Amino acid sequence: MFGKYKTSIFDDDFNCALNMNMLDYLEWRGDLPFERDPFNEVDALILSLISYYEFEQFYQVATDVRGYTLAEYVKLHEDNVQIFGEIDKNIDIENDIVPRKTAPFVLCKAVKTERFANIRIADFRNIFDEERVIQFAAVTFELSDGIRVVAYRGTDSSIIGWKEDCMLSYLREIPGQAEAVRYFNEAEAGKKYYIVGHSKGGNEALYTYIKMKEERVDDVIAVYNFDGPGFLDKIQETPRYLEGKEKIHTFVPSSSIVGMLLEHVNDYVAVKSQGYGIKQHNPLFWEVCRANLVTEVDNVWVRDVAEHTFSEFLKEMTLEERKFVTENVFSIVSSCGAKSFAELYEHPFRNTKIIVATYSKLPDEHKDKLIKASKLLGFSWASSYRFGLGEVKPTDKQPLLKPFFSLGKKK
Repeated sequence: MFGKYKTSIFDDDFNCALNMNMLDYLEWRGDLPFERDPFNEVDALILSLISYYEFEQFYQVATDVRGYTLAEYVKLHEDNVQIFGEIDKNIDIENDIVPRKTAPFVLCKAVKTERFANIRIADFRNIFDEERVIQFAAVTFELSDGIRVVAYRGTDSSIIGWKEDCMLSYLREIPGQAEAVRYFNEAEAGKKYYIVGHSKGGNEALYTYIKMKEERVDDVIAVYNFDGPGFLDKIQETPRYLEGKEKIHTFVPSSSIVGMLLEHVNDYVAVKSQGYGIKQHNPLFWEVCRANLVTEVDNVWVRDVAEHTFSEFLKEMTLEERKFVTENVFSIVSSCGAKSFAELYEHPFRNTKIIVATYSKLPDEHKDKLIKASKLLGFSWASSYRFGLGEVKPTDKQPLLKPFFSLGKKK
């Protein structure tokens, strides 16, 4: 039940109280349309989460999913429960790291408010292609004041989606990023836009702004990146970023893991979250005060351990080695026939047996490379953990890694 986390207490003036979240915001601000109270960062977070809702399922009952309001989508869902299933009112947020199930839950809450009920879907695109290795979805919401919000969906539970995430470690542009830029460049001109996204969607939102056509830049009011992973290159040093940094807003939970991966922007806002560890990634845990996310000082220890672990791990591997590990790991995992991690966990013993058998058939050279990569990750974490405790200095970390993993390397 979500009620465990819905513990807000309001005073007579509805001042901020402990553990307020986006659901409390809907209760407080939901009666005001956007004409009376403009779009803000909490609205951006809510629509980023709603983008995880599987709008593509409505192609089963409609020829076009565009033009409906959010309230009409919920009604269409409820009128076709025999096709789509019931919307789960008792979500298990603790075990739903990917906000796939929390999205319908929040959507149902949102459409009960005047602010969100009449938001219209102006456009929608969904691409899932195993050969191209792309899991992409974008929704264009049109607010009651005519302003549009392009929301990019983050990673779902598909194995292809997670493989595409890992491709960020060795590609300067993954398929989803290219599609995100194309999607916005093809969006209707003459409108004003917010660009938003959570997780990989946040990464795509920022990437879109950096790479869009020059003539579209002035169409963008602001970009909201919620705990999106970083990039292979220092995107914050590009001219477009430097020129438009006032438009770019990056939020990460105070003990962020995902948002600290790869080359990430440093001018971010640390948000207070009710979750711990990787659970902080779920935006339903993020605390809200009126129309703002609650900020707090970074949990530097957790952030540094996560950041140093992956930076040291990747630093010791060439781009080709990163690609090799990604391709082989996901090939082994997919050998059992599962298309998603949910399917993978349905038959854990059978699938584990198949995965082990597939691994055992690999050439010895491939096994050695995968074993070295796993050792490198473990050792990077151990070294970073010691660094977090103050047992080693940052300058000590590189010598710690090199002798251990130079074994077996060609001279």
